[in-house]
Amino acid sequence: MVIDPKFPWKLPRVDREFPPYPYRMSPTEWQALLDKAKQGNPEAEWEVAGRYDEGCKDKKGRILVRRSARKAAEWLRRSAEHGCTSAQNNLRVLLGDTEYVGRNRREALVWLKRAFRAGEDIAANNLAITHRQEGNFKKAVEWFRRAVTSGDDYALIQLGIHYYWGKGIRKNATAAVRCFRKATRGKNICESGRDEAFFYLGIAYLEGKGVTQSIPTARKLLQRANIDSDHPAAHRALQELTRSAS
Repeated sequence: MVIDPKFPWKLPRVDREFPPYPYRMSPTEWQALLDKAKQGNPEAEWEVAGRYDEGCKDKKGRILVRRSARKAAEWLRRSAEHGCTSAQNNLRVLLGDTEYVGRNRREALVWLKRAFRAGEDIAANNLAITHRQEGNFKKAVEWFRRAVTSGDDYALIQLGIHYYWGKGIRKNATAAVRCFRKATRGKNICESGRDEAFFYLGIAYLEGKGVTQSIPTARKLLQRANIDSDHPAAHRALQELTRSAS
């Protein structure tokens, strides 16, 4: 089974390796940033949190700031409390992380709402995801709609998923297909998100829900979703199509 109908938004992913210690700065620059953060500057606190989260080396490649999840969380919280909307938004990710000892989704929702009210549009999508993780699909749909209204084209895919499988809203495959199709043409969406839109649109053509069933069209859309060979779900669906045709 390519998609689990209980959790249709959960797809297999390609593990991407990011280089450790991506930040580079001199000891003097680091000390200046740290001093500024200690004075309560929210943007500096946000940057310090990032250095502790991912690590930082000096310009000769020597470790300047060792990674520390605890210190990253402390500085992220300070930045959020001082009004940095990016920190408020990212604090939701941390508080919702099952591996984080301070996991607290209720608090995550509080920070996200503060970020949204302050104009951080991406917070609407994250609010929807957090409600979905809590099992409140109706609230998730409400916030995905808000995210779409604010111009988040990735949220179109998530809204379409809820329409297609009837999670928190009455099933409406036609509305779902409209969401997926619009997302494939969206401007405010990353390429991996666009691939995902092509994938779900391909599934709709494969199953003939919301559109007239067309295996050739489904195949083309799934191939487009896996254009960079980095979409395992689309690859698996194509393999199943090949097996069923043989």
